[in-house]
Amino acid sequence: MRTEATIRDRIAELEARYDDYDPPSSEFEDTAEVAILRAIEELEWVLEEDDEAAGFTTS
Repeated sequence: MRTEATIRDRIAELEARYDDYDPPSSEFEDTAEVAILRAIEELEWVLEEDDEAAGFTTS
């Protein structure tokens, strides 16, 4: 299981990469993008946990 620090670092990396390609035009848009990226990261984490625990596959 990844630590909270690892997850936060990954979120920061995704935010920076995303902003490089599509900088937000407003503070609201930036906040929404951050929320979406965090949700994506959380889903990736849950899927990885399921893979390890139950042999779940996505393919």
